[in-house]
Amino acid sequence: MNLRLHVFFGQLLWLFASLSGKSFQGVPGYGRNLIIKTLPAIEDYQSNVYEVFMEPYLYDSFRPVFPGGERTQKQIDLAGAPRSLPGLQAVVNLQPDAGSGVTGELVFTQIVPNGPVTIEGNVTGLTPGLHGVHVHQSGAIKDNCKDIGPHFIAYYGRHGGPRDHIRHVGDLGNIKAEEGTVNIKIVDHLVSLSGPRSIVGRSLAITQAEDDYGRAGTEDSALTGSSGPAIACGIIGYLN
Repeated sequence: MNLRLHVFFGQLLWLFASLSGKSFQGVPGYGRNLIIKTLPAIEDYQSNVYEVFMEPYLYDSFRPVFPGGERTQKQIDLAGAPRSLPGLQAVVNLQPDAGSGVTGELVFTQIVPNGPVTIEGNVTGLTPGLHGVHVHQSGAIKDNCKDIGPHFIAYYGRHGGPRDHIRHVGDLGNIKAEEGTVNIKIVDHLVSLSGPRSIVGRSLAITQAEDDYGRAGTEDSALTGSSGPAIACGIIGYLN
């Protein structure tokens, strides 16, 4: 009900501004649309979850910040925005745990608010085979990866694979190591760099073993995917 009232009064304010010809630039959200995203209900797990967010202003670096004219001219279309504006970015520098020798650097990019996050980078020092990748609740890595807490849960309480409907927000699947450096590219639609699903300030960890996506039917599988201890971890922070 509160959400409907906010939307109603927002539309009423816009209508009043249009009819009176007055500018409401001081009102938050002026010239932008509210977007409502729905996460569907899952029986016996959760009801519908709604997220309300606002499209950001995107300015061409070669134009004035506030060009003249109508308010529609104050927002640059996303398709015409310069490629030098990548949206939000974050980075994690992976440090080895207990002398594992595993290191790496990954960059997270989110072009559109609440849109998919692309994770790219490389990891070195992994033994051949599959290794789990997870975002953990805490960013307290200190001198090892033992204090980073459980997987970042947010909405869901059961572990799963990156394409499962029921999963932790931090469940990012497996990476496969052969020899040398592992180049990584993961695109995930559940993690975010802002809002309630933001992973910034939390930690990313690489595990010793393969993530079974909670398929084994054991308690450990339902919590961690039986992927073993973290062998490298780092705190996720905004990039510039």
